[in-house]
Amino acid sequence: MGTKRLRPCSVRMDSKSPLLKLLAIASLAAAFAACGDRNETEDLTTAVEPAPENKPSAAEIASGKWFYKESNGYPWAGFGPPRSEAIFVIACRNGQVLFQRSAREGGEISIQLSEGKQEINMTSAGSELPMMQGALPANHPFVKLILDTESPIRVVSENEEIVLPTDAAYRRVINACLENG
Repeated sequence: MGTKRLRPCSVRMDSKSPLLKLLAIASLAAAFAACGDRNETEDLTTAVEPAPENKPSAAEIASGKWFYKESNGYPWAGFGPPRSEAIFVIACRNGQVLFQRSAREGGEISIQLSEGKQEINMTSAGSELPMMQGALPANHPFVKLILDTESPIRVVSENEEIVLPTDAAYRRVINACLENG
């Protein structure tokens, strides 16, 4: 009777690794959980800022696609290249519409539509992936503009800009937030 020799286990961690994708999903779920209940109130009577002069055009739209998911009972829609991590996320948690951006540092982002724009303060999402997040109440006037717009969505940060197409996936998230929030 011979002795069977066991080989050490190895884990492949490239961008196509199912383990890495599972870790990313778990990190995103943890980030949503970290948002918790917010008791902050915001003056919703403030008008949305006027649209920027350089409105997004269809020619500038980033390559990628929107997809819809639920994590721990919370809906979210991510945008990114196929078979990759989301570079922008719209989610709903406790009556708040969360905006998450793949980035290493916080600061402000400006979400710009042809109908208007909104500045959103971003802080760390508390995930293993470099994600920053900010939120608006689901009943904020700008959230309604995002829901109804047919123009591309420009997301501008201090040193980066991305133009996203409109899609039913993020509209589903916002509608769920409005219904349940």
